Amino acid sequence: MDNLYRRRLILDLVAHEPVRTQSELCEKLARRGVRVTQATVSRDVEELGIVKTREGYRLPAVQSQPANLPQPALAIVLKEFVREVRQASNMVIIKTHPGNAHSVAVAFDQEAWPEVAGTVAGDDTVFIATKSVRQAGEVRKRLMTLAAA
Repeated sequence: MDNLYRRRLILDLVAHEPVRTQSELCEKLARRGVRVTQATVSRDVEELGIVKTREGYRLPAVQSQPANLPQPALAIVLKEFVREVRQASNMVIIKTHPGNAHSVAVAFDQEAWPEVAGTVAGDDTVFIATKSVRQAGEVRKRLMTLAAA
């Protein structure tokens, strides 16, 4: 399971649901398909700056959006999660290991390449739409270069 995905899910849970204990947080994560130990949750809570109050865990007042989490560089994400990059007309298709497409899409979207019209991520596939076949080829080539670096 991807650390960024798990931590974003923790931030979302704490922001939108009452969470009184770390054990309860582990249970809520498990219901969403993320199985972790209490020790892992404890480290995540500390690193995310989540605070414990009498009512339960809360996000710190200065942090309004989970988007404040740092994101790894695209090259690192590509090397770690991508299995295949291919082109289909004006689209680039990235195949990832199961559960990692979202992380790849987020890292890619942060790059804001001008030739990209948009991305869509599933569980193990990211679709990148470009305006032309030529631009799709250029995007695929750049991705392959980054992944090989």
